[in-house]
Amino acid sequence: VLGEKLTLIDEPHITKASGARYFDGEGVATKRLPVFENGVLKTYYIDTYSANKMDVKPTIASPSILTMQMGDKNTESLIASVDKGILITGFNGGNCNSTTGDFSYGIEGFLIEKGKLTQPISEMNATGNMITLWSNLVETGNDPRLLSSWRIPSLLFDGVDFSGL
Repeated sequence: VLGEKLTLIDEPHITKASGARYFDGEGVATKRLPVFENGVLKTYYIDTYSANKMDVKPTIASPSILTMQMGDKNTESLIASVDKGILITGFNGGNCNSTTGDFSYGIEGFLIEKGKLTQPISEMNATGNMITLWSNLVETGNDPRLLSSWRIPSLLFDGVDFSGL
């Protein structure tokens, strides 16, 4: 479904982590659950109501702790590898069409030129399609936010459309 660089695992039993749990809100036992492996969709989140309607086994109703397979570079090393690009540090609203995957988000961050941050940017837009975006994942960092239930490292994408600079 997505680029082969994307491996996302639900890891609900990480000790003392935000989002850790042994059961979901419906009492279904949690377990390590691959969501994407090398871009291939491996599971859906199916609560007991939906599972009964579809005559399938429930998984769990929602994610616990999402972890992404990490690379070997930190944010600074990823920036150094970019000739020209944008480091996104924040999102200022936007939308995504859940049927088509088309998105448009307001962003802020820094312009990258020859591996260096050169100037701050704000009130720009990033636009595209989610499937195309995730298929263009070039590299993952090694710096997830450990205090979040979404342990996603810095990500380097190719071919993202920006406007406003």
